[in-house]
Amino acid sequence: MKKLISFLLVAFFVFPCFGNENEKSLIKQKRSGFIALPVLFYTPETKLAGGVAINYYFRESGSASTSKPSIIVPSITYTQQKQMMAELVADLYWQNEMYHILGYLGYKKFPDKFYGIGKSTPESNEESYTPRSAKINLSILKRIGAKWGAGIQFEFEHNKLILVEESGLLAQGVIPGSEGGTTSGAGFLFNRDSRDNIFYPTSGCYCQFSVSLFNNALGSGYDFKRYSIDFRQYLSLSSSHVVAVQSYLNMQTGEPPFQKLSMLAGRIGGYNLMRGYYEGRYRDKNMMAFQIEYRILPVWWRLGLVAFAGFGDVSDKMENFELRKFKYSIGGGIRFLINQNEKLNIRLDFAYGKNSSGMYITIGEAF
Repeated sequence: MKKLISFLLVAFFVFPCFGNENEKSLIKQKRSGFIALPVLFYTPETKLAGGVAINYYFRESGSASTSKPSIIVPSITYTQQKQMMAELVADLYWQNEMYHILGYLGYKKFPDKFYGIGKSTPESNEESYTPRSAKINLSILKRIGAKWGAGIQFEFEHNKLILVEESGLLAQGVIPGSEGGTTSGAGFLFNRDSRDNIFYPTSGCYCQFSVSLFNNALGSGYDFKRYSIDFRQYLSLSSSHVVAVQSYLNMQTGEPPFQKLSMLAGRIGGYNLMRGYYEGRYRDKNMMAFQIEYRILPVWWRLGLVAFAGFGDVSDKMENFELRKFKYSIGGGIRFLINQNEKLNIRLDFAYGKNSSGMYITIGEAF
């Protein structure tokens, strides 16, 4: 999902940023249009990746020119790890932003790594596998106050493992999800968003609570429940210095497949949590993570610097979390401001964890 949001942001903001002033003025005045752009990014899971995204953006008839644009983005990507992704993302507003729809449709053939389940899985467990998956996510929210929203969500995913290592854990068929299958669930969510900017907040907070139920009645081959809380706070120390803090908790009951377990270094709503670890290196039913980031922008011209630290872990049960054994994540990065009006940055981060490291190049902040 993070890559899709990167596609969306690049297509809508980067193009007008680097045009001449007449082009910028023309695009700003247009209420709809198409933009096709090449896509390039790097993450530890994909290595170098490239593709193309076509962006269609529009504003609701009669809405203000400063209203949030609705965006539809189909894209196709191929990575250095021989991973292929064909995706469609929609971010839609209507009735003067009273309603907000987020939709995702994707197909992936994505060679990956599995290390087992638990907080202490050794590196020697590493095995390669190739899943083929189709996924649909849909959430619909209604504004119920100046800063509050509530809505429903639906999630469907079908996985098939087309290649596993003969001597690996997945080949034995004892790991839930190792034979593929379908997960289908529905739930509700509440959020509060008082951020002054969604791309580079300097004040305010964001908080979301969600519950999802997966069972046979909803067409799922696996029976489990998921609860999550995501809280972010932003504090401006001066015009160019910002402190950002995030706390995240994901809890699951029942028997989720390994594809749906909480993953350290997971992507939450398109953002990075516990940078420096391979996504899925540690996975279990529950995850708890905290991170703080100090941001200075600008330092000079359009360049900025950040420093960040985090700690977190996964666990089979909530009572089995051990704070003193939490894994750490530290690092720093460079920002380049590509759109001054929207405060949108290109992000280059270097992160280090316990016997692990990673480099990230993408659009937008980690959280």
